[in-house]
Amino acid sequence: MKNENTSDVLAAHLAQALAAALSGMTGKEFSVAAEPGEADFRSALTTETIIWQQSLSCTPDPAVWLVAGKDAWASAGQLILGDAGVDTATDEDCRSTWLEILGQTMGGLATALTADLGHEVTASKGEEIAAEPADLAWICLEARSVADPGESPPAAGPTEIVWRLKAAWSKALMAAFERPAVEPKSALGKDNSLSKTFDLLLDVALPVNVSFGKTYLQIREVLKLNTGSIVELNRFVAEPVEVIVNDCVIARGEVVVVDGNYGVRITQLSSREDRLRFGIAETTPKIGVAVR
Repeated sequence: MKNENTSDVLAAHLAQALAAALSGMTGKEFSVAAEPGEADFRSALTTETIIWQQSLSCTPDPAVWLVAGKDAWASAGQLILGDAGVDTATDEDCRSTWLEILGQTMGGLATALTADLGHEVTASKGEEIAAEPADLAWICLEARSVADPGESPPAAGPTEIVWRLKAAWSKALMAAFERPAVEPKSALGKDNSLSKTFDLLLDVALPVNVSFGKTYLQIREVLKLNTGSIVELNRFVAEPVEVIVNDCVIARGEVVVVDGNYGVRITQLSSREDRLRFGIAETTPKIGVAVR
């Protein structure tokens, strides 16, 4: 991929992933686009910004930064929590909700990069930082939503929602596009040597677990647990949950609700070879889904 187009491609991927996350969580259709030219970022963002730094598995150091002012993260949080029946959302509630949006956005970006680079890319670590890193080339993103014509908005104020954010990525991430893509391996191996009887295993049911995280407690702490106790796990709210088959992580995703039941929308996959290997590691038929 030509270097002059790399930034445009990354901007398009990030914009699409952010639009999908906003649309999915708010229930409104959002579009996100990069603004051309040099934008006045300071006029677009308030001082109460959330600066998100994301690492990706394809680069050794942090790769992506996304900055949102309070006008964006607070409004998004109030919109989502209001639809969920929360009448009064605090700033902390809105911040936590925005971090969920960021987790979904970075998962979507990793999926797009996987398709471009020809090998799996995962959103390995994300965190909020106190200050913007120096020497980054920023672009401005505009997120826009127009209320459905059937809605009945308040008499005062526009129905259109417009938020401005800014984003940047590392030189290492841009350089990853210059390396040749890895040719995907055949799911059945180079010599396609698996027995034809392999098809018989495809109907075997396997236990699927979804892990929200884990922690360690001393016995005295376990004995103190009672109704209402809270056990803190080792996973941030914005991080994806793990889909586990036979004690092996085969995918990661985001928690959703489907017809009143919990579900997981897959955002990252292990290689097809790994999923096949983990899937046939246990041949005893079992049925059931457990959530850790």
